[in-house]
Amino acid sequence: MNEIIDHLRNLISPVTERFVNEQHTLFLVGGVVRDSFIHQKIESPDLDLTTNATPDQIRALVEPLADAVWLQGERFGTIGLRIGEIRMEITTHRSESYATSSRKPSVTFSSNLEDDLSRRDFTVNAMAVELDSGNFFDPFNGKSDLENKILRTPLSPSESFNDDPLRILRAARFSAGYELQPVQEIVDTAKDLAERILIVSAERIREEVLKLLSLENPTKGFEFLEKVNLLSKILSFELNLDHQNLNQIFSRLPLDDPVRRFSIFFKGLSKKEVKESLHRLRMSREESRLIENVVDFLNLVSNGPKSVKWTDEEIRRSLDLNQLNVEESINLIEASDLNAKDFLDSLESLKSRENLISFEPSLTAKELMVLLNLEPGPLVGEILRWLKELRLRDGPISADEEREMVLARWGK
Repeated sequence: MNEIIDHLRNLISPVTERFVNEQHTLFLVGGVVRDSFIHQKIESPDLDLTTNATPDQIRALVEPLADAVWLQGERFGTIGLRIGEIRMEITTHRSESYATSSRKPSVTFSSNLEDDLSRRDFTVNAMAVELDSGNFFDPFNGKSDLENKILRTPLSPSESFNDDPLRILRAARFSAGYELQPVQEIVDTAKDLAERILIVSAERIREEVLKLLSLENPTKGFEFLEKVNLLSKILSFELNLDHQNLNQIFSRLPLDDPVRRFSIFFKGLSKKEVKESLHRLRMSREESRLIENVVDFLNLVSNGPKSVKWTDEEIRRSLDLNQLNVEESINLIEASDLNAKDFLDSLESLKSRENLISFEPSLTAKELMVLLNLEPGPLVGEILRWLKELRLRDGPISADEEREMVLARWGK
């Protein structure tokens, strides 16, 4: 095989031996096999294995070896375990599909490796290595497709996407992440079956969208989603993004912050539209708050100043709204393709005159309580909010000035 696979075979040889001794097969499958052919660095990998052993047999075989075992996926044929730093999931050969209106897959176990591989999403993920012998199995020519930059499904796209409609969204991620060109049949079928995405749980869709946004440049994936009319179904509103817009977003905003990248897509929507879309996608409270703050900030900048030019107070309040530093705020504006030269000029001018890192008071809650001989309570928070309002309105205030103002107003 190759050095990566041989190394992994050695690492998990104690597991392999137990399966072989009980006359069970055990295969390495999935992303590790695929990535080993393109020499991607694999550190502390999470391994996917498949076997002809049943879930209860898998559990009995691994429990004596594992430092931890988890059984959340047992009814779907999967036993998870950790040995040292290595985590793996071992799954009985299976196929799964969605009923017409179901949000959960139905699972059928199989004793045949090729049946299992045929039900995987794409040929580049339908390769396996037998851990005992090191033999390589590639019944659908996934290695050739990887080398030739082709995205195909092991079975027909219709059968594959009906089995799991989320695969249409995964096609976007693999085309962008591995620079694979979907065959025309995938494009046509994805367009025909786009409505099927609505039976997939919002949580799974959200996870896949964030994975796509975590790629260095997901542009090709979003272009695929627009081409097959899936993006508007996921987001529940129409988008008008061209290639240049997308490249600008992804070059300006870091890949380790997919939620902030995602926020640009909501620019220009009303608060109600943003909330409804985020709720539909089951975004977390923290994620929703971040996106809503970014959209409010971008809409504020887009709407322009209240009068002829931006005031220092308006600039401060806009920065406080999005909770980002100056450079990150500039990147957001440039990523969103706003015509905001006046705002940026005013921001640069203010930055040259005062520190814009934080607008919080210099005094801490503890210092306030000592200064005014207060017990912890709502009054402390009220005073801190008052000081922050002064900072946003008037600019920098030293700690000594804050003490004087607090004593003048609250000392009695």
